[in-house]
Amino acid sequence: MLVHANNDEEKTLLQGLHAGDQAAFASLYAHYAPQLIGYAAARLSSLEEARDIIQDLFVYLWDERQNININISLRSYLFTAVRYRIIDHIRHQLTRREYATWAKLLIQRVNAEVEEEVAVKHLNHKLELAVGDLPSRTQEIYRLSRYRHLAVKEIATKLGLSEQTVKNQLTTALSHLRHSWDKLTLLLLVWVLF
Repeated sequence: MLVHANNDEEKTLLQGLHAGDQAAFASLYAHYAPQLIGYAAARLSSLEEARDIIQDLFVYLWDERQNININISLRSYLFTAVRYRIIDHIRHQLTRREYATWAKLLIQRVNAEVEEEVAVKHLNHKLELAVGDLPSRTQEIYRLSRYRHLAVKEIATKLGLSEQTVKNQLTTALSHLRHSWDKLTLLLLVWVLF
């Protein structure tokens, strides 16, 4: 059994799920249910409650398979869904005061790896969109500098430009991205807080 399915396996499982393929659904369950049950059981008072929550999640996935649109990794989606189901479960079982205490503890214990993965992917996507807004030559120079780690002189030689032109284009790119980053930081802050 896989601990983490790769992107191609996740896509195949999701396509099978959307198509109503019971074997894909069973595989999805076999891959993720044990991890999800362990995650939920660590945050609830009983293993039975954890199993019930996971069972309800998978019933929902099957029932809503044609309407579900997962834009993040399947693993991230499932763990986030379980997290919210745990919170709802606790909310229904406890008084308001007890709920507030439990919710605080739960939030502190939430699997940071899953949330970080989602945040990093979201930021990378937004950064790529901001880079995509640059003129094509500026994009090319920026990518050579930041992704391929070429020096200004190497970029100038490779593209047949003067070093000053490369510097100017990098300054333009960074200025644009800095302005976009201010917006991204605000979006991330809103996303994290709410």
